[in-house]
Amino acid sequence: MTEASNARFNSEASSWDQNPDVQSATNSAFNEILRRIPSLSLDNPSKPTLLDLGTGTGLLSLLLSPYTSQILSIDPSPTMISHLSQKLSKKDSPKNITPLCALITSPSDPRLTTNPNTNTPQKFDIIISNLVLHHIPNLPEFITLTHGLLNPGGIICLTDFENVGEESRKFHPEGKMEGVERHGVVRKEMEELLVTTGFEDVKVEVGWVMRKQVERWPGEWGLDGNGKRPEVKDGEEVCEMDFNFLVVWGRK
Repeated sequence: MTEASNARFNSEASSWDQNPDVQSATNSAFNEILRRIPSLSLDNPSKPTLLDLGTGTGLLSLLLSPYTSQILSIDPSPTMISHLSQKLSKKDSPKNITPLCALITSPSDPRLTTNPNTNTPQKFDIIISNLVLHHIPNLPEFITLTHGLLNPGGIICLTDFENVGEESRKFHPEGKMEGVERHGVVRKEMEELLVTTGFEDVKVEVGWVMRKQVERWPGEWGLDGNGKRPEVKDGEEVCEMDFNFLVVWGRK
């Protein structure tokens, strides 16, 4: 993640969970992850370990908590992680989620350990991320990192919107372009990248389609850095688009 991304997400953390687009993408990603990874089952006596990269306020980690033995939820934004920590401090919160504010670039990073009695970084059975790939400056390095963080036979299941051309830019209002490294991910490029990195059984395919309100012209919602979607008044014209969300799946 870049400093621009961090600044933006720090400023949005307090309202993140109320964003309807975030809610929609999170719920859809949760359903796709459960559908595609059979070990994430409430009936599985040997529940897998999971790493959530770019967890934000932990919405997806919290949904997946009952299906896992342990989750490490990482985000470079201290404000996002602070909000997740506040959720986890509540009496009835899950006890198998560990929040970590960090920018991880190496599988040997000692901060990845969840065992206080050892400095050996942990490996994971499953790695997820949702709406993170389009913020990553160097995708080959990121995919290599995920490969190094998995146990043998481990799975990545990464979800983000698809870049289908110039129209994909409209996914973000102009006021939220800071930290956007690409306007979605390209299906063929992701397939080739996973295969080159050493993943097997690679699948990159559309998991769902999200309908989203977009600016009618660049900067319609303001260029002050907020880029907030305005409230729609009765009879007011709005512009909406459908965005494919890709599921990037591979096995180590």
